Amino acid sequence: MADFRVHARLRGSDEEETVKPAYMTLPPSIGVPSIAPSCFSCFDYTNGLADVVVGYMGAPFDAKRDEMTTAPLMVTVRNERGRRMLDTAVASGRVEILQRGGVGGRELPSTGDRRSITVKTVQGDSMVKTLLEPDFVAGNQGAPPFVANILADVIARTLPTGLEFARYSIDYHYIRNQLFCDDRMGTRATRHVPSYARAICEPYAEDVEALKNPPPPEPSPLWYLVFGGRFQR
Repeated sequence: MADFRVHARLRGSDEEETVKPAYMTLPPSIGVPSIAPSCFSCFDYTNGLADVVVGYMGAPFDAKRDEMTTAPLMVTVRNERGRRMLDTAVASGRVEILQRGGVGGRELPSTGDRRSITVKTVQGDSMVKTLLEPDFVAGNQGAPPFVANILADVIARTLPTGLEFARYSIDYHYIRNQLFCDDRMGTRATRHVPSYARAICEPYAEDVEALKNPPPPEPSPLWYLVFGGRFQR
């Protein structure tokens, strides 16, 4: 969810409980095994062929108050059939429209700038590191809960919100998946990755290239201090 927490509803014998552990408590090693290769090579993150799509990405979210079952959702209507489906749900009382988003979501709330946080997310993602760094081994232990809770709260306050958060999520997933396709498919990735996904990834081209070909680490001043005199003799 937008609060960087995993929302799960636990059902016991007599009652239900919703838990929201911070995402960082999960061990990084579960990332790649838990996602199928077909998901890594998919570029229909927005379900573009559906008549109507319901999701949380572009909707407002109050980290202190909302849960996955109570937070507002964003509905994308793509055609007349989708419009009829939404109108029927509203007329039956199953859906309440809190705010209309206008064409392309122009009237939806949107704050912040997704660019820098998208790059940082890609840089720190264990799944991306697995693709780009042959010697990288993801850890088997997540952050301690008290540390992860602090990190989740700080990140949630600095992230873009509303529609800009949705764009951030799409940008990150398309960059990650393009890296996967380039790694697994080679030249065939040119035909597989759709043009609209490449257009979304294009503004990040320099950052992605820097990830693929990182510069060699510069020697520290201590290195020169210890060995510099020997080289001069």
